[in-house]
Amino acid sequence: MIRLKTIIILIGWVFLWALIVQAFQISADFLPSPFEVLKRFIKLLTHSIGEGPLFTHLIASMERFLTGFIFAAIIGVPIGFLMAYFKTVDRLITPLFEMLRPIPPIAWAPFAILWFGASHGSQAFVILLSSLPPIIINSYLGIKLVDKSLIDAAKVMGANSRIILLEICLPWSLPLVFAGLRIGLATGWMALIAAEIVAGDGSNKGLGFLILTGQRTLHAELSICSMMTIGVIGASLDYVLKMLDQYFMRWKLS
Repeated sequence: MIRLKTIIILIGWVFLWALIVQAFQISADFLPSPFEVLKRFIKLLTHSIGEGPLFTHLIASMERFLTGFIFAAIIGVPIGFLMAYFKTVDRLITPLFEMLRPIPPIAWAPFAILWFGASHGSQAFVILLSSLPPIIINSYLGIKLVDKSLIDAAKVMGANSRIILLEICLPWSLPLVFAGLRIGLATGWMALIAAEIVAGDGSNKGLGFLILTGQRTLHAELSICSMMTIGVIGASLDYVLKMLDQYFMRWKLS
């Protein structure tokens, strides 16, 4: 759970924000006060913008993100393991991976639209490409950094490659695998809004749509409200992964 100290610090930042707006008499079009943002948030809970209230937009964004992120995890972890465990796979994949990794995921948006159309799939594809590199890299390192003496001991006792991978390499690589998943979650979540705006499916729903609507209508409080929702949900998703990491670490040590 969020500690009291963290809540106090966050309240302090909100108070400073309100103080700056009040002291410098900043226009709401430029920087609304936290009270105006809160009023907009409460209104968004029941009043529709586009295809529905805030919950509708949140669900739409979560569906797009989870589709891309889950596929990134399903693809990335096994690829990282195989690259680390089999030198032939490593030699085949690494040159292509190192060439494609520096390309910004949003640069793939035109191809995503071409391949999947202006749809849920094109947005999920951009998120997948954002999440994939850290997942592959950390899964790869997780296997590479397993204590070699454990593997040697298992081989002496007659363990085959499958047993070594599943019963030794997998448990000992979990901390780095989860670190990769958490980084991939962050990069994918940050790419969500860009994916919704650039590779949009034409629907009037999603947190990206709310941000864009706030910009177009000069309602900065709407954009900031959506941005803060993105921050809270992103932190919550990371917290869930952190809890899963701790759970599996207890399983590994038991």
